[in-house]
Amino acid sequence: MAHRQPELDLSPEVSDEVRQTTCYMCACRCGINVHMKGGRVAYIEGNRDHPVNRGVLCAKGSAGIMQHNAPARLRAPLKRVGPRGSGQFEEITWDEALDIAAGWLAPLRKTAPEKLAFFTGRDQSQSFTSH
Repeated sequence: MAHRQPELDLSPEVSDEVRQTTCYMCACRCGINVHMKGGRVAYIEGNRDHPVNRGVLCAKGSAGIMQHNAPARLRAPLKRVGPRGSGQFEEITWDEALDIAAGWLAPLRKTAPEKLAFFTGRDQSQSFTSH
């Protein structure tokens, strides 16, 4: 009698939900499909219907899952409680962080708001240079 191998599922379900969004690992802003399984990111792939990348995703974009799921990822704002460079921080709420930032910016907002510019992440200088 021949020994029968258990049947392998060669195409298991990667996710239970797919969210379409944009990759922010570089300035290209490729379209991505983020596969979610149990509410967590399980897999990232290029979105074939996106006009920028047409489904192609570079190594940086594919590695976005590691940035998202990293155990060292910050989950809440931190406030320095020791001297600069000491590495001493405590978690604070988002409301506390917003109050601190608003306090730093309030004098500039009152006296010279044209001197203030905001950037989201890195690689944003093209907004000034049009490149």
